[in-house]
Amino acid sequence: MGTRIKNLQVTRVVDGDTIKVLLNDKREFLRLDCVDTEEILNHDSKPRTNAGIAAAEMAQQYFTNEHGFLTQVDIEFDGNEPAEVCLEKYRDHHGRLICYVHKYGENFNLKLIKEGWSPYYIKYGYSRLYHQEMMEAEAEAQAYNRMIWNPQTNEHSGFRNYTILMPWWSLRASIVDDFRRYGQPNGVLSVRLDYPKILLAAMKQQWVTIFCDLQEGITKWIGNSAIIHTGTKDHNLKLWIPEATDGKYAPLVYLINKRYTGLGRGYIYVSGQVTMYRDKPEITLTSLQQLSDFCPIFQTASSTNSPTFIYNKTQT
Repeated sequence: MGTRIKNLQVTRVVDGDTIKVLLNDKREFLRLDCVDTEEILNHDSKPRTNAGIAAAEMAQQYFTNEHGFLTQVDIEFDGNEPAEVCLEKYRDHHGRLICYVHKYGENFNLKLIKEGWSPYYIKYGYSRLYHQEMMEAEAEAQAYNRMIWNPQTNEHSGFRNYTILMPWWSLRASIVDDFRRYGQPNGVLSVRLDYPKILLAAMKQQWVTIFCDLQEGITKWIGNSAIIHTGTKDHNLKLWIPEATDGKYAPLVYLINKRYTGLGRGYIYVSGQVTMYRDKPEITLTSLQQLSDFCPIFQTASSTNSPTFIYNKTQT
């Protein structure tokens, strides 16, 4: 069981996988963990679908009681840290809390998967708490052609191509699982999970290895230098590549664009000296050896010199 916060008042149902609750006298957005219902509006690469509209209507009814008022719920995080740590740690790039939602003992996230409102969404890693249950729920929904798994549901609307998406999600989930097994025990930091440690290392100008997601690729150009912002809105790390336009460090840009962005691997281990620049941690990339698909196990952590890496190449 993960850390739970009980009896929170729902204040708004946004759509099938996002609600707002009153928490510590503040209205917080909750993004339901391991689910991704379809859209009620066209959004980036995700189209508006009949299934998305139906999921939002179902969620509105689910969180409304017989008197027409929104109900109370319990939330559960995918870890057992103290609540104050969870409230800082388990957030997405929009700052929304990532959690499971329970109403009267029922896991709403699991319900969404079992009834076919959502696939088991593993783009950001497998569920630590409910992996088997969610796998079995998804298989059942597929077997019985429920909602998104029934071609007739979105016959006259947009649709999502799960044949393409699910193998990509599985790749990313396996990389996250690799990080959990090998990276975390060997001192590799995560932008989302270990941001205070990254800030401390930046103040000391230490050499670190950080697990991050480069799916969005280059986010800004300043002259011939490329900048990549990775992490979340509040937990942001900047990667800076000088002379990135047809210069000696251009191969770094080519590699990132071809291997990690879009439907690429996304996740990567980045090593380098981290410093503070305008109140944000930053790593300068000047060598391909600073980027790796494998967890680097190193023997030293010098604040000025890069360590020698031994890569565990038995991993996925």
